[in-house]
Amino acid sequence: MRLLALPLAALCLSATLATPVLAQEAPRFAFFSINQLVHTSKKAGAIFSELEITGKNLQERLQAKGQDLQTLQQQLNSPSLDPDKKDALAKKFRDAEYEAKKLQEDSQAEYQKVEKRVGEAITKLAAPIVEGLAKEQKLQVVLSDQAVQILSWADQEWMKGFTAEVAKRLDASEPAVPATASKPAAPKPAAPKK
Repeated sequence: MRLLALPLAALCLSATLATPVLAQEAPRFAFFSINQLVHTSKKAGAIFSELEITGKNLQERLQAKGQDLQTLQQQLNSPSLDPDKKDALAKKFRDAEYEAKKLQEDSQAEYQKVEKRVGEAITKLAAPIVEGLAKEQKLQVVLSDQAVQILSWADQEWMKGFTAEVAKRLDASEPAVPATASKPAAPKPAAPKK
C-alpha cells in the first residue's frame, strides 16, 4: 500500500500542476501528515498510544525470551556441565530457540494487526475533517506524508499548517471511540444472601 502511495501522490501532484492556464489560478494543495497529527492531537495520540503500549509489551516479552536463551547457551558452554546432561540441555536450548522464533513471528503479526487497527481508527476520525477543511479552503489536492519524500524543498511551517488545523478540529470534535472499543462488562452476580 505504501508503495502505491508515492507514485499516486506524484501523479496527483503532476496532474494538479499540469492544469491548463485557462483557470488563471495557481493550483491549491496542502500536505497532511498522520505522524504530525498523532503528535499534536490529543485524540489521535490517545488512539496511537495503544500501538506504543503493544510494541513495548511485545518487546519486553522478546527480551525475556532472549535472556532465557542466553542463560541456556551459557549453561551449554559451561565446562562444568555434566556430559550426561548436555544432550537434554541442548534439546531444551533448541526448543527454546524454536519458541523464540515463533514468538518473534507472532509478535510481528500482532503488532501489524494493532498498527492497522489504530491507523484505520485515526483515519476514520481524521478523514471527514481533512475533506471538510480541503473543501473549505477550496483545495484541489491534499498530499500525505509519502508525498513529502519527493520534495526537494518546502516551507516547513506552511506544510505543518493544514495538519495543525486538522488536529485542532479533531480535538474539538465529539469524544473519540478508542481503537479497541471494549464490550460492555457483564453484570456481576448478586452476592449470596446470608
